[in-house]
Amino acid sequence: MTTSAVPCRQRRTGEELISAVHEATLAEIADRGLRGASMDAIARRAGTGKAALYRRWANVRELGLDVFLTTMAQAVPESYPDTGTLRGDLLGSMTAFAEILRGSMSTVVRELISESAHDPALVREFRTRMAEPMEAELVGVLQRAMARGEIPAQPIDPFIFEIPDAIVMHRLLIYGEVPDDDTCAQLIDRIIVPLLQRTG
Repeated sequence: MTTSAVPCRQRRTGEELISAVHEATLAEIADRGLRGASMDAIARRAGTGKAALYRRWANVRELGLDVFLTTMAQAVPESYPDTGTLRGDLLGSMTAFAEILRGSMSTVVRELISESAHDPALVREFRTRMAEPMEAELVGVLQRAMARGEIPAQPIDPFIFEIPDAIVMHRLLIYGEVPDDDTCAQLIDRIIVPLLQRTG
């Protein structure tokens, strides 16, 4: 007789329960994909009742999105530390974003992107809960760099804002991996910083 790896059901509430459910969701989607995962299986992994999940999330798609976006929201303020240099701030941001997408989270992100092709509401949530807060933090990074005289005090092409994260996502979707720290450094040094330092 084998011993089940599923934890016993526990009475948990608040952040402790959410943390357990998020961890279980990552594991379930990594094993079975977004369409193969179920609320029943996630509840078993988390050691809680299915009703506790449905009180907060309508389905696995909503739960998977919450796992990813909550992780991103928690990381955004820490992803743009004031290192004292533009290079340091940008590199810290890009490597932090890449780190989040390693492991089980990479499967969740690929599955959600696939779903977003048929779900405009999912796209809106990505934009409002991830893209817009990250852009706001980046504006602060660039304002500090302008104040230090590292880049010209002039309007910046908004496409430049998208390059680092776009490359991280491209490599994840096309190659199944995210850039390592050395690759991130090359991108910042050879492309992003030179673009920001241009005048006119």
